[in-house]
Amino acid sequence: MTLVDAIIESWDRQARIVSSVASLVVSENSEILVSPNGTSLHFHLAHIHKVRHYFLGNVAPKSLGGMTDGFLDGWETPVENLDEIKRLLDDSALAVKSFLKYSLSEGESNDGKVGWYDHPVMFLQHLMWHEGWHMGMILLGLREAGFEPSEEWEEMKIWSQWRNEI
Repeated sequence: MTLVDAIIESWDRQARIVSSVASLVVSENSEILVSPNGTSLHFHLAHIHKVRHYFLGNVAPKSLGGMTDGFLDGWETPVENLDEIKRLLDDSALAVKSFLKYSLSEGESNDGKVGWYDHPVMFLQHLMWHEGWHMGMILLGLREAGFEPSEEWEEMKIWSQWRNEI
């Protein structure tokens, strides 16, 4: 596996984890607040997509095509349809992957800089750090409300994504 392949694969794994955690957010628990003044699980998912959309708009606006940002009014009110948000997460994951493939393999160098980032890998790391934080908040919200996934589920859907264990 080349370094570029490993970087692309790390994004694919991240996207699978986000999709798996998103599958735990359903209509019965989507409005759970992680803290009394916090935002809902629904909002966290929409926000992840919005940030992907926003940062892709900075580094590669053409990669957005006609994709919407998932919010009705800037950064405050996400679309109500939870399935739509999950679809947008899948769409933005593919758009990020496409950008990374192009910028790491075939793209023009521009001294490595892309938009606000010194290199496409810095863009990727920012997204992954951001999304990991939100995944933790979503899992905490689920736990606090009694919807915590089992240890086996977490192992299969999150942690084993990163390891090759026998």
